This record gives sequence, C-alpha cells and structure tokens, in this order.
Amino acid sequence: MSLTKNRTLEIQLKPESYEVADQFIKQWLIQKRIGDESSFETMLLFEALFNDMIEQGYGQDTILTIKAQKNFGEYNITLGFEGESYIPSMKKDQKSISPELQIVQAFSDKVGYRYRLGYNRVSIVVKRNNNSALIYCFIAMLLAVPVSIALIAFVSADNLTSLDEKYFMPIIKQFANAMLMIGAPVTFFSLVKNLTDIYIVSEKNSSARKLQIKTIVTSFIAVVLALITGPLIADVLYLHQGYFGGLGLFSSDMNMTEFINSLVPDNIFEPFETIMPFPIIILSLLLTYALCSIGEYFGAVHKFINISLDVFSKMLTVVMFTLPFFCFFAALSMLMIDGLENLMILLEVLLIVALSMIVISAFYLIRLLIGKVNIKSFAKHLPALLWENFKISSVIDAVPFNIRYCSRKYGYDRKRLSDNLPILAQTNLDGNCFLIMLISMSFIFLLGIEISWLQIIGIAFLILFLSVGAPNQPGSIMIGILIITLYLKADELIIIAIFAEVFFGWLQNIINVIGDIVTVAIEEQKARQQLAS
Repeated sequence: MSLTKNRTLEIQLKPESYEVADQFIKQWLIQKRIGDESSFETMLLFEALFNDMIEQGYGQDTILTIKAQKNFGEYNITLGFEGESYIPSMKKDQKSISPELQIVQAFSDKVGYRYRLGYNRVSIVVKRNNNSALIYCFIAMLLAVPVSIALIAFVSADNLTSLDEKYFMPIIKQFANAMLMIGAPVTFFSLVKNLTDIYIVSEKNSSARKLQIKTIVTSFIAVVLALITGPLIADVLYLHQGYFGGLGLFSSDMNMTEFINSLVPDNIFEPFETIMPFPIIILSLLLTYALCSIGEYFGAVHKFINISLDVFSKMLTVVMFTLPFFCFFAALSMLMIDGLENLMILLEVLLIVALSMIVISAFYLIRLLIGKVNIKSFAKHLPALLWENFKISSVIDAVPFNIRYCSRKYGYDRKRLSDNLPILAQTNLDGNCFLIMLISMSFIFLLGIEISWLQIIGIAFLILFLSVGAPNQPGSIMIGILIITLYLKADELIIIAIFAEVFFGWLQNIINVIGDIVTVAIEEQKARQQLAS
C-alpha cells in the first residue's frame, strides 16, 4: 500500500471483512505515528461501529468504503455506505444497552454522522487540532508587514489615510457585520438552549442546582477580577489614562429615558436587525420562561431551538473560515496608520493578558486550597488534559474526553463526572467572562475611549449573559467584543476584536476547562470526605 495522505479501502459489510479493515486502519495509524492511546481508542470505536452496523441489519451486499485521511491538521477515518440513515441506537426488544453502543456513547466526542441522498458518512476523529487555522491568521498578519512597508514607501500619508478609510476599514467593518449578523442568532438560540437545559437540570435535583449557582458566582468573580486587573496592570506598566465618568448614565447621546425605551424595541425582529444586546437578552429570557412553562409542545419547540442553533453555528463556521483574509486587512490598516503606536498598544495588551493569567491562576489555586485538594496530584495530570482540550474547539464537545481522562488519571467517580461535567460545560463561563472583560477594559483604557462607570456595569452585565449564549464556540471572543463595540459605539474596537479572537480565542477554552476541573476536584474531595466520615 502507498504512503499517500489519503487511503481508501472498499469491503463488503459482513463479519468476515473485519480483519481486512482492521489491518488497513492499523497500518495507516502506524504510518502516521499516531500514539498508542489514540490508536487504541480508534480501533475500539471502529470495531463497535462495524459490529453495530451489521447488527442493525444492513445487508452483506452493502459496500463499506473506508477512507483514512488527513485534512487541515486533523486525522480521521470515514466510513461510507448506502442505505437507510445510520445512527447507533438501542433496539426496541433490548432490555439493556449493547456493549457496542456503550463504547460509541463513551467516545461520542470522536464520532460524527451525516446522511445525504441515501448515503451515510460516519467520521471517526483519530487526532485533531481545531486551532490549526490560527497558523493561517498569523501568516496573513506577517504578510501585511512587507505590504505595509511598500505602501508607506511609495504612497503619501494623506493617500494612505484615504486608502484606509475608503477601502480597508469598510472591508473590515463588513466582516464585523457578517459576524454579528450570524452571531446574534447563534447567541440568541444558544442562550435559550443553555438556559432551558439549566432549568431542566436544576428541576431534577438540588445538587445540580447548587452546582450551577456556584459556577455563576465564579463567573461573576471572574468579571470583577478582570475589571480590576486590566486597568490596574495597564496603569502600573504604562501610565496611560482612560476616561471614566462625566458622560451621563450610559452614553453621551442616550439619557435614562432613551435607554429604558431601547430595552423594548418596536418589533420582535429589530433586536436582530440592529444587534441590540439588551433586547436580545430580554427576548431570550422571555422565550426560555415560555418554553419551560408549556407542556406537550416542549419537545418539538426545544428540538426546533437545537436545530436552529446547529444551522446558525454551521453558518458561523463558514464565516470564520474567512478570518485569515480579514486578519491581513486588519494588520495592514493598523501598520499603515500610526503603525508603531498601534503595534505597541497591541503588545501592551498581550503583556497585560499574560500577566493577568497569574490572577486567574491564583483564584483557582485558592479555591483548590479551600477545597483541601492535593495540589501536586491535581497539577500532575493537568497539562496533558489542557493540551487535548486546546485541540478541541469547545468544552461542550470535549465533555466525553474529559470524563474519560478524569476517571482514568485522577480516579474521580465516573458517575459524578457524567452528572457534573455536562452542567459545568454549559454554565462555567470563567474564560469568556474574564477574557472579554479584561481585553475590552484594557483597550478602552489604553485607547482613552470615554466611558462612564455605569457603562462598565452595563458591559459586565452583557458579558455575563452573552457568555451563556456563546460558551465556547469559535468566534465567541470576537462576537462579545463586537457587541460591546456596538454598545459603546466605539469603532476603534473592531480591529481589536479580530486580533483578540486570533490571540486569545483558544485561551478562553483552556480557562473554562481549568474552571470545570477545579470544581470537579473540589466536589470529588467533598464526596470522599463525606464517605470517610
């Protein structure tokens, strides 16, 4: 067999064919130097899927096409075959879940299903790196350096400003508009879904409700820490002066009456047309209450919410593919106009965020000490867990892996993990709250954007609720800062939002994961102490 990137094998879907397929996949895994643990999980999952397909009654004349491939840094195996839509499920006459289905459920983060025009496509993720697109963003920004140098050398300063105002900034603003156009419905549907799920879970048992309250409190603390840390570090390091107070209640062109009127728009579509954050939040809260109050139609409406969220999330993914292109124009605009000064501000915020990690790390360390968790044992297995989560774009998607890892490496109770981690993945928003507040306040302070203290309270409120609507999805840092940009009417933050997503989009996921595992460790320690007593 050749050593090309993509390899294909066609076999009949029958028990006798398994050995051939098994050897085919094992050889590919060896050739691609896939680690033992990933290889073991892949072969276990493939065997479970293969046997389940046979048990579900697909005929032996069914041709199974197996593709082993590498795309955009992700290694995966695809199983394709014609027939009825395939999803592993428990048969009606079974009293218990089959071993195959148990395995598929345990590794649900590694498998995906598609069905189009009578053809099934089942994908198994062997090794992933969802953040590989960041490389293209950095390449785009590097390309902007020689282009900006050439433009500065051959074009006058006035023409550079005109070029930026007429062409580059409009292009960047169109990207921001596209992000908000898709981001607003994603945030809305995600907010409704997550709030509804939280309500359902909290109704089932009091322990889940207490866990949710704890995570909301930690997210609030994260916002407060960011609010204090960002301006403080900026002031200490660089002595820049921001502008606070003296501008009315919420903005220079809106009094209290106008603000209250803006909370209830003229029609239900206006919040999405104008991306009005507070009406979107109010509308989502009302819909959540209505959804949780109805009876027989709850399932159908909830399913519609989930489908809508999936559709808009896919649309957002497509828009995110264009991020490197707009990174180029954002970097070019920044370098052409006051390039050195803008570059220094960007470097300052990078340093501020880096130093601020000490604050959030200290917060988690204090929580672990109060919870009497063994710090050395906790820290030992944390790097490998964070590295794997870095390659997964969402904490929600990473829940099955985190359950397996914490059960295997830390020895935590698997049932408690299965109960708590899905709740934490939706409600623990430390990374979003801390980073969006920190980055926004740092740039507001460094750029001297005029803002009142009550506006800061408004921003904190927005971040807390919008983070629920966009917990860990790609682009959530950018969407959050763009909504704040719209709220403050500060176009200076548009370019900042793009750079924030590139430099810190992955970091929110890591902080959220640490927050999840810290909470799990504390809850596990409490359970062990209760058992011992």
